[in-house]
Parts: sequence; structure tokens; C-alpha cells
Amino acid sequence: MDNRLRRNEICVIGLPRCDFVFASARSCFIAYGFGTSDLEMSILRGLLDKKGIEPLEAGGMRAPGMNAFCVKICSKIITSQFCVVLLNNDIRDGVEVPNPNVNMEYGLMLGFNKYVIPFQRAEQKLPFNVAALDTIKYTNETFAAQAATAVDQAVAATTPTSVPIVDLNQKLQTFVLLKGCSFARIETEGDKAIFDLGSPLGFNLLMTFAGTDYAFLGNFTPLRSEAVLWRVRMLYRAIDGRRSSWDARVKAGLITKDQVGVLDQILSRFQIWLIVNGDHDREAVKAALAAERPKYQTQVFSLADVDRELTSLGGAIA
Repeated sequence: MDNRLRRNEICVIGLPRCDFVFASARSCFIAYGFGTSDLEMSILRGLLDKKGIEPLEAGGMRAPGMNAFCVKICSKIITSQFCVVLLNNDIRDGVEVPNPNVNMEYGLMLGFNKYVIPFQRAEQKLPFNVAALDTIKYTNETFAAQAATAVDQAVAATTPTSVPIVDLNQKLQTFVLLKGCSFARIETEGDKAIFDLGSPLGFNLLMTFAGTDYAFLGNFTPLRSEAVLWRVRMLYRAIDGRRSSWDARVKAGLITKDQVGVLDQILSRFQIWLIVNGDHDREAVKAALAAERPKYQTQVFSLADVDRELTSLGGAIA
């Protein structure tokens, strides 16, 4: 098994393995009692937005026709870079009562070994089962400063170093060269138009050494196979949509009939290369695409495939 990315292989509620990748999203899941922490949530959202980290909360997500616990809570905790929990008690008939949903989500965070920032109002008491854990006590006057410091520390502790990312980029660049391609420089309007077909979906544009053929490269190693399939299917639709628009573009004077022939020939020969994390993902994507019989040549490689090819072909980075 490929251990470059840690996946959740055991479902906590007994469903089939979900394979969500831990800390694969630049996000922060926040567990809190709805209606009890408006000031805190406003401050946290602002702090996280400034850091480029998406604040996630179960109450702000929809999951029609899906398992709400999996989609709105569990998967978001798994994929978040770090988590925040506001352990403020509900007040019922004048008595403090721990919020069961918040404490359940806190338990998931701890069980998944997440980096967690726990807060609680200074005048309240923690439930006995988490009373021994370090918790930031705060007041309305101190929360903003305490939260800013804690978020800065969490970002520093959970942001991956640049070394593995650079290493993977170097491997992919060498892999592309060994395949007879290079990354397109996007210097002409034609190249930009082709690049724009795949860029919104996370694809880079490649060009053969001869400069006559193109390929899209999608490095989707953090994504599940279902997400990879969605992206490549959308790319198929984008290419088909562009090819179906030739007549309208000729009538509008945007291109000539001679240009149509050249462009359509280029698009018809397009190759699509997908890089996924493990061999299991590769086989799942290949099987799904084979059943659909796509008209565009699509190759799927795992990171292990990249390593093997670099080694067998004498790549400098293996």
C-alpha cells in the first residue's frame, strides 16, 4: 500500500471504507453549539479567511440524499488541516449542560489524532471526560487575541514543508520529459484557449517535443477516485463543447474554416494523463473509464507508477 497519504480505512459507524485523505484540504472544521457562539464564530471565520483556510461547520453544509454524518461531519474533520472546538455549555432551565453534538465531534477529532484548538468560556466548566485536556479559557474581551495566537500556531504546526511538494513536482517534470512532452508555455492565444479548457478543473497543459500535439496532465493525488472521475468527465464535456461550437464561431467571424480543421484535428488527438495516489485508485479510475469508452485517450498513473518508470528509464529522480 502507498503510504504517502494517510487515508481513513475504517469507518467509525461501520460503513465501507471511505478513503478520505487526512489533512488533504486547506480547511478548518469548527464544532460549536448553534446559537451560543455567534461572536466567536465571526472572529474565527475572519481569522481563517485571512489565512486562506476555509472555515467549515456542519450547520452550513447540505447533504441531500446522502449520509449527513459522513458528508457534513466525519469527512470534513478527516480532510481538515486542523480543527477548532467551542466547548461552551448550553443553558437549560438555568443549568449548564454540555452540548452532545459538539462533544461527539470533539471525540472524533481526538480519535482521528487531529490538531485541535479547544476553547471554553472562562466561567464555565468542562465535562469530566475532557477536563484533563488543555483548553483555552476566554472571555468576550480576550477571545480575539487568544484565537489569533492559537490559529497562527495551528497553521505553523500543520502546514506541510515545501520539501515533499518540490520533490513531487520534480518527479512529475522528469516523468513528463521521459514521456516526450514538456509543460506548455502558453504564449499564444490558441495555447491559452486550450489551456483554459482544463485549468478550472486542475489540469496542466503539456506539449510534445515536436510542438504538434497536446496533453492534459492532472495531478490528483490528494483526491478520491470519484473526484478524479468527475474532473476528467467534465474535461471530456469541455472538449466536446468546444468542438461542437465551430460553426457558430465561424459565423461570428472568430475563426476561419481552415482554422477549424486544424483545431479539430488537434483536439481529436488530445491525450489526458491522470496521476492518482495509489494503485487501488488507478485501477478504480481505469475500470470506470473503460466502461464508459471515452473518445479521448486517457492514461492513469499512480505515484508508484511514476517511481517505477523513472527507475526503469534511468530517471535522475526516483
